[in-house]
Amino acid sequence: MINIEHEPYAINITINDLRTVVEMYLRDRNISLDEFSLATTQDGITEVHCRFQVVYLEHNYAGDIDVFLERNFLTSLAAKRMAPGATELLHYFAYAGDRVSVALSIIASLDGGAPLSYDHYIYLPRPDYDMIQPVEITLDMLKEVVADIEGSDDGIEILACNITAGEREFSLFMQKEEAPVAFYFRNAFNVYERCDLQAVTTHKPKSDRSIAVTHRLSTFYNQQNEKQYDVESTGLTLEQARWIEQLFYSHDVRLAQNRESFMAQHGGQYLPQYMPKVLITDFTCEIHDEDGELNSVKFTYQLEDGRPLLQTEFNNTKD
Repeated sequence: MINIEHEPYAINITINDLRTVVEMYLRDRNISLDEFSLATTQDGITEVHCRFQVVYLEHNYAGDIDVFLERNFLTSLAAKRMAPGATELLHYFAYAGDRVSVALSIIASLDGGAPLSYDHYIYLPRPDYDMIQPVEITLDMLKEVVADIEGSDDGIEILACNITAGEREFSLFMQKEEAPVAFYFRNAFNVYERCDLQAVTTHKPKSDRSIAVTHRLSTFYNQQNEKQYDVESTGLTLEQARWIEQLFYSHDVRLAQNRESFMAQHGGQYLPQYMPKVLITDFTCEIHDEDGELNSVKFTYQLEDGRPLLQTEFNNTKD
């Protein structure tokens, strides 16, 4: 509930920029959809004037929002590359009572042979109310679908996957290696989206400390250590460069962690909100509109508390 107190002047009250108040309310609670009522209270009597539903969107959109929600996932991309260990999250707006089947069209190769297509359907329960519905995609899940159809999991290579939900469509193309840099961030719709970057990272540890001299001996005190990471990406397409702006503007950016080790620590759930939060402290993003031009971005980030992470996996070998 948002309470706005105003004393009426000439019986009329004008509230300006209510959008900003609602946007901050949704953002602070990390939700993308809610219902609001506009009501007035006078002499202990409350009168509801209207009710309306709000979908979080940081961009201006001049079209019909209902048509947009019926035809699009909550992302500004139509396709992306997926790393082998990635967990991709796609979200869409689901109306109360509607049953939308999520169709996966998987392109795979068996033992290096010609690409083959495999269809699989995910039937999600009918929502009792309007909601944002997540779809989780992993490489292991796609391989399991193909293995069930073929009767064996030998020699399966996933090449791509096309995901549809009603009129919504999104494509994933598999890359052979893990991305050096990976984040989850709340995008323009305030839902988590994954960003895998081919980039070079420069580690920059630094320390802030004071020196005291006692009996001619110097010593450090009030020492604070932190580590920053400078990232420079390889070439990005125009669509990727425009999309990655949302990473830089996001109020919630998380460092993506290994799925297996993370789920083992969090009761079998893979939830980005429990991953280490990072702050993007500086960035340079120049986008070219010319065809064929590749764009690159540079940015600096640090962990929220300034401390580096201790990796959970080690390669300990004994001679």
